[in-house]
Amino acid sequence: MTNQYKISAVILCGGKSRRMGTDKAMLTAEGTPNAVRLLRALSGEDSPCTDVWLSIGTGESYPEIHAQKVSDRFPGCGPMGGLEAALTVCREEYLFITPVDTPFADAQMASELMTYMTDASQQRDAVLVIDGEGRPQTLLGIYHKRVLPALTQRLADGRKEKLRIRDFLKELDVVYVNAEALTDGVRKSTNCNTPQEWQKLMKQETIS
Repeated sequence: MTNQYKISAVILCGGKSRRMGTDKAMLTAEGTPNAVRLLRALSGEDSPCTDVWLSIGTGESYPEIHAQKVSDRFPGCGPMGGLEAALTVCREEYLFITPVDTPFADAQMASELMTYMTDASQQRDAVLVIDGEGRPQTLLGIYHKRVLPALTQRLADGRKEKLRIRDFLKELDVVYVNAEALTDGVRKSTNCNTPQEWQKLMKQETIS
């Protein structure tokens, strides 16, 4: 896996997991918690990711997981708060972001998405994945660090209507990439919000 760009990465673990009923970061597949699986998948000698962070919101710090961790600077702002905090601490210009309930995202996905980040005429603000069911995944893709000031301003504003990430994306130059265009992209972009969805995904993994 080669890529001329270096990328930071963040795994969003700060959600409340209400629909799942248990902490999605600690759900295990083949004995490995999601957060650990993703840390390993985004790290390594061949990965373009030079630093990988766990976004932990303002709650659980996961002392059993050895990783760089970042807390939200604006509590109660949901995933946008995690994205903002990660952009503040990451070392590189580009940040690959994935929710912890998308267990099969990996360094290859980050590397492939980077090829969409620039073209001959311009550099994008973000590249995001459209999953196998045609849904744009606003928290699965790459953001350029240049979006940080505008994002921080939105969170500092404090109004609820400023916290919708889809509204924020309207201000950016965003490219959407179909999962089918990525290696094993449908599988890698599958996320799980309920026990039923998790069981279905694990059953598919067993069969395959």
